[in-house]
Amino acid sequence: MTTYPVIYRRDPGDDAWLVEVEGMPDVHTFGRTLEEAAVNAREAIAVTVDASESDVELDECFSVADIDVEELLSLRDRAQELHEIYLSRQRAAALRLAEAGVSRRDSARMLGVSHQRVQQLVAR
Repeated sequence: MTTYPVIYRRDPGDDAWLVEVEGMPDVHTFGRTLEEAAVNAREAIAVTVDASESDVELDECFSVADIDVEELLSLRDRAQELHEIYLSRQRAAALRLAEAGVSRRDSARMLGVSHQRVQQLVAR
């Protein structure tokens, strides 16, 4: 599977998404929705490089209304990573508190969660 960088730009006049493929100046397409535009982009790339559409992977970039979508996606990914770290450490803390003989209710108060949540963490 080969990945192709594509840029989606909103065309407010036509209420459509215009698609450019980086490194392939002759390949342009569009779609009324992003999904339709992506399907059309895969098809256009596949025809141009003589490949199956299933072998075409899109590396999507969005250019609309000066919104930095890439930054938002990066922040979302980082937030997910931090959340996973938080959950892991929360469970470890609940287990250590239980091993130290601290009650579920006291552990809950310390960790800022309900005693039921502490029970779930300890039971896993």
